[in-house]
Amino acid sequence: MSETLRDLRLQNKKTCAEVAQALNVTKNAVSNYESGIRNISLEQVVSLARLYDCSEREIIDAALNSRFSR
Repeated sequence: MSETLRDLRLQNKKTCAEVAQALNVTKNAVSNYESGIRNISLEQVVSLARLYDCSEREIIDAALNSRFSR
């Protein structure tokens, strides 16, 4: 999931600060999600889907595909 979150943020040309504001968390929290140190909640996945104009399923599927293609 962590790589997917970073890739989505970069594809959408968002900074950690912008994502943090949308999720109502700190920039450190976003960094921790992207590095796999901290897990992201389902509620936050929903917020990211809105921010990135995609479905929650797309985020989850991308994370699963990334995880199993290693």
